[in-house]
Amino acid sequence: MQTSSKMAKELILFEDVIGLGIVGDIVRVADGYARNYLLPKKLAGPVSDETRQRLATRRAVREQELKEELAAAEKLATKVEKTTAKVMVRTSSEGRLYGSVKIADVIKAASEAKLELDKGQILIDQPMRELGDFEVGVRLHRDVTARLKVSVIEEEEE
Repeated sequence: MQTSSKMAKELILFEDVIGLGIVGDIVRVADGYARNYLLPKKLAGPVSDETRQRLATRRAVREQELKEELAAAEKLATKVEKTTAKVMVRTSSEGRLYGSVKIADVIKAASEAKLELDKGQILIDQPMRELGDFEVGVRLHRDVTARLKVSVIEEEEE
């Protein structure tokens, strides 16, 4: 079976496109994706030597930014790995939790431990429904995921 040239288009990216590439990348995409999304939004255009030269500087700058973002994420990962977030929960008289520990609880506990995270970064594998120590994933960068220790502790009665 032969593929027609109308099935895929070769374009050069003018901007970063998540899941596709960064400025200056030459990509092959479906004709409809190019026609309906990339070209009208001016995210990509036809490949030419002039376009490659024009985007070479922007690409070099973007590659440097990506290296810096990765280095910052790796540094933060070291801090996350050394931190224990303490989540205080109310329990029944038998010591059972009312519900489970939520992402918002983990974010609040991390904030109290001087880590600023957002809900899109927290990766909870399984619900935390009991007292004890757990680990949750924290996605800091496309290539960097750290493990945050979370201690679920019974709240003191006042």
